[in-house]
Amino acid sequence: MSPLRWVGLIVAVAVVAIEIRSLWHRVPRPIDALILSLASLLGVLALVPTLADVPTEVLRLRHTPAGRLITLMVLLDMALLPYLYWLNGRQRRVAEDGLVQFETMVGLMLRNSLPERVAPVAVVMPAYNEGESIGRVLRRMPATAAGQPLQTIVVGDGCTDDTVAEARRAGALVMDVPVNRGAGTAIRLGYNYAARAGAQVIVTMDADGQHRPEEIDQVVAPVLADEADFVIGSRRLGGFEHVSTLRSVGLDIFNRLLNLMFGTHVTDCSSGFRAFAAARLPRLSTMERQYHTAEAIIVARRRGLRIQEVPITAPRRIAGVSKKGTDLVYGLRFGQVLLAHWLRS
Repeated sequence: MSPLRWVGLIVAVAVVAIEIRSLWHRVPRPIDALILSLASLLGVLALVPTLADVPTEVLRLRHTPAGRLITLMVLLDMALLPYLYWLNGRQRRVAEDGLVQFETMVGLMLRNSLPERVAPVAVVMPAYNEGESIGRVLRRMPATAAGQPLQTIVVGDGCTDDTVAEARRAGALVMDVPVNRGAGTAIRLGYNYAARAGAQVIVTMDADGQHRPEEIDQVVAPVLADEADFVIGSRRLGGFEHVSTLRSVGLDIFNRLLNLMFGTHVTDCSSGFRAFAAARLPRLSTMERQYHTAEAIIVARRRGLRIQEVPITAPRRIAGVSKKGTDLVYGLRFGQVLLAHWLRS
């Protein structure tokens, strides 16, 4: 045997021996089966390298220098993929468990500082360092929506400026979250509080002025009329005051991908101006911290919620800059959310 084959055989035998010895003292895990399988494969190929001829031929590497070695590396990589997928899922579950615990803890901490009941229409407004704009937005909020009393709940997402103080001065209920955890987390905290406090319809709006309070009526009306469980304010059906060409093209692409991958029929998958029937929120369990808009549509579709769109207009933000990053970063992360949910389905 060549020196390389001897090395492979010795490594394989050593790994199998160490793994079997360790299993005497603990419960087997999925990784143990993978390690034993890969070590056994390495040992067999070291003893009988001709077994690699078939996959080498399939990969068209038979006449390539070190073709068998390259084939072995490819086979090992392929064997690792299921484990990496499992490990990613496990890490995500751990992160989700931690997020649920965080949201539960913060919700309990803030509950005593908020009233037990809210208006039938509750507007949840996540805000991170929007002190320059939030007061002007809140002073335009109507007292009613589609004939029902309205109340605004601002969720300060670990703000380091005067966002929370401005919101309180403008008369909003405020949930002052001590650390920044992303708009998705802030919205869920607001949802959970509003639903427990008796809201019938829960609306989400941005705090930067890109959603017009004057259009709340048309967003909540289908929910109050029991025509929809989840209403999306679509800028594609209405209009933008300003949007970059890259973001406009990206929105078209992601709308098409979402509709193709999940069987939806939406025109504005990234709009944050939405209304939900509070009674349906327990079925709309989301976990994304930042890029939650597409996730909510996917989960709503899977849970059989009635989704409807209404036209809205999107002005420029009043002040400050977007917290979502550059158009390219936003697009990449938005795409990751779509792909992750598609793979899990």
